[in-house]
Amino acid sequence: MSAEEKAERARIEDRVLTLLSQAAVVPREDIADPRTNLREEIGLDSMDFVELVTVLERELGRRVEREQLSYVRTVGDVVDLVYTLSKNADPAGA
Repeated sequence: MSAEEKAERARIEDRVLTLLSQAAVVPREDIADPRTNLREEIGLDSMDFVELVTVLERELGRRVEREQLSYVRTVGDVVDLVYTLSKNADPAGA
């Protein structure tokens, strides 16, 4: 990963932590570990998750497909998803 890619990933991680903190109403420091489980440790329920996805879609300017969410369990998974989607200019299936 280049220095530019690392900087972009760090920027995305910072934004994701802010969004998660707001959606889950928890302090950022409680979710800073990428291994933090969204449901078990943060307490995101189904409605919170839907709200988070809506916010991510607004941020990305594109839909997040259900298949893309199937593996999302941790804070790091959300960062990985947003980073991957931000690198791909065209939405899947468009």
